Amino acid sequence: MTFTFDVPFTDTRTHADGEPPMTCEIPDPGSYSVLPSIIGTGSGDPYPLYGWLRAHRPLCRDASGVWLASSHALVTRILDDARFSARPPPGTEPLDDPLGYASMVVFQTGEAHERLRRFLGPLFSRKALVSLQAFIDDEVARLVDQCEHLPRFDLVANIASVLPVRTICRLLGFPDAHGASYLEASAGAWQLISGAPMSAAEHALAAMHTEAFLAQVESFMRAIDPHAAPDHAASRFLRLEQEGGIGRREMLVNILFLFIAGYGTTLLSIGNSVAALLREPRAWQALKDDVALVPQAVRELYRYDPAVQSVFRYAWDDVEIDGCRIRRGERVMPLIGSANRDPAVFAAPDEICFEREAGRSLTFGAGPHSCMGLALARMQLESLLRALTRRMPDLRLAPGQQARQQHGSFHGYDRLVVER
Repeated sequence: MTFTFDVPFTDTRTHADGEPPMTCEIPDPGSYSVLPSIIGTGSGDPYPLYGWLRAHRPLCRDASGVWLASSHALVTRILDDARFSARPPPGTEPLDDPLGYASMVVFQTGEAHERLRRFLGPLFSRKALVSLQAFIDDEVARLVDQCEHLPRFDLVANIASVLPVRTICRLLGFPDAHGASYLEASAGAWQLISGAPMSAAEHALAAMHTEAFLAQVESFMRAIDPHAAPDHAASRFLRLEQEGGIGRREMLVNILFLFIAGYGTTLLSIGNSVAALLREPRAWQALKDDVALVPQAVRELYRYDPAVQSVFRYAWDDVEIDGCRIRRGERVMPLIGSANRDPAVFAAPDEICFEREAGRSLTFGAGPHSCMGLALARMQLESLLRALTRRMPDLRLAPGQQARQQHGSFHGYDRLVVER
């Protein structure tokens, strides 16, 4: 099943009201930085820019000095290439990292990265996730119960911002009652990892909030006895620390990463996916008619509008790609949102096709840094879509402009008002 969407700023048809279509003038990234259109703030739509880059400059150096890779082939190649890392190589630009973010698994390389992935992997094992399914379904039912009698509600505030937090707390063994306070305290960490532009004062405030979050987690960890509670998720961290396999700060920042990655991208993905479905009634109707389509729909919706639009990589060696020489220490930005709409890989990429089989979506990355939480994210959205199609079949977007917001590399809805 395929559903066609109007893409803002690239629609070439005559509109029903007789107004001419909107167009988009793309500046040359060699003379004018386009990064604010990709990792800025506001409600800009980056997809027209992606289309221009893929067609004209699939690998180019932005005026900011950052290399932009926009085609699916280039993004995949860079993500798969061990010569590109999420942290700068030794001896190049100094790493301003007072919080110790470089200890996060996402920023590690080589054996250090593999060590952390081997350690964290069991948290996302099939056995661990199967045990979470009933919890997720119960949480979805509870949240939908609370909204079912409301003629209008904010899907982000009432569901999308609650379900992922409670799920990641359950995965990490945090008490349910701590979820709201952890969410508030982790907002600073979320800002820092997003790449969004911040003033010095905003950066300092975010760092202060992050330290407060780490202190809360450490206080919680101190209350856990790994011998008395060997199956507790936190006990894995504590046992490894006791064996000398991980330091206390490294342990805390990796728990922080799991927390913000576990709730943040899922929160945004829920909003992006539901908004896309409700903007195309035929797609919504198809799911209502056949709930068996939900897993396919979730895979396609994650491709269509990913929460994480781009990532940064640093070259650790001089690398030649398509006639361009990327020198050691230079930054490269693989544009995931662009790769997922590459017509060389996905037929009619601006359409949602539940039955799409060809093409490798890069929403959850590729190569050594592919996302460990892919299955957990899908489980939550699948459970929610099944509940909404069954219990709120007449759901629709409330009238008025509801813009998808940019928060650095993360794009999604701060509010998504729906009605019945």
